[in-house]
Amino acid sequence: MITPSESQIATLMSLPAESPLAVLNLFQFNVRARYSEVDPEFGTPAGEVTGAEAFGRYGEVAGKLLEECGGRVVFSEPVAQVMIGAEDVAWDVAAIMFFPTRRDFILMLGNPDFEAVSRHRKAALASHYMLHLAGDRFVSSGS
Repeated sequence: MITPSESQIATLMSLPAESPLAVLNLFQFNVRARYSEVDPEFGTPAGEVTGAEAFGRYGEVAGKLLEECGGRVVFSEPVAQVMIGAEDVAWDVAAIMFFPTRRDFILMLGNPDFEAVSRHRKAALASHYMLHLAGDRFVSSGS
């Protein structure tokens, strides 16, 4: 699953909008990007890339939008091993993003530039877990 369910969106909208938010992501890339028939890259040389390359396209724009809303990537690193948990998912990257408020996260999701570039994320990912965490510890620490 790479998109939230209706109940997950409802929970997001019910939580305090002004609370700082940290977002833990686990990403598993497709070996080859899987663009949809409605994407301009579909069936063209631009669509013949790895999942990691497609995710890089997404990251270029999404990273700028994250910074514009006052957020930042706290860390993003390759996963060396799943030590505890399901062994049938080979996560490629783990990352934490910080948003000053949950509202900033929601506003970024609705940004037309974010919506447009999300096609690369969808083409890139075989699996994606996103966990929302309290972001208070990242407000003053800057890390």
